[in-house]
Amino acid sequence: MRNRLPGPGAMNPAGEWTTDKTLLPYLWPAGETGLRIRVVVAMALLVAAKATNVSVPIFYKQAVDILTAKGNVDAMIGVPVALIVAYGLCRVGALAFGELRDAVFTRVAQRAIRRAGLKTFRHLHHLSLRFHLERKTGGVARAVERG
Repeated sequence: MRNRLPGPGAMNPAGEWTTDKTLLPYLWPAGETGLRIRVVVAMALLVAAKATNVSVPIFYKQAVDILTAKGNVDAMIGVPVALIVAYGLCRVGALAFGELRDAVFTRVAQRAIRRAGLKTFRHLHHLSLRFHLERKTGGVARAVERG
């Protein structure tokens, strides 16, 4: 009988969260209030960036609709200009919120990467010499180095 990969319906739902459960202490460190605040602020900035990004096409649509409407365009010239300015501000705002989120979250991400790497490094050093001699771990280390 052939070895077959399980289909989408045969996935183990509990197994899908194991990676998240493993990484959660690195992203929400106990006793590190400053880092937890950074995570919350980064999440708020993510929501703000997404909300601003969603409003961009709405302003653009309204500006186009007003410009294509028949009627007294001379009396309404300020409205499309204001909508186009709002469109531009929303585009800039979405980018700014995204960059601020990256700046706030960088310290948390770098700490998580450093701690996870250190834990892996310590684990590898606690393995027996026989494991390292038999397993060609140099190939694994080379693959990890290259990304």
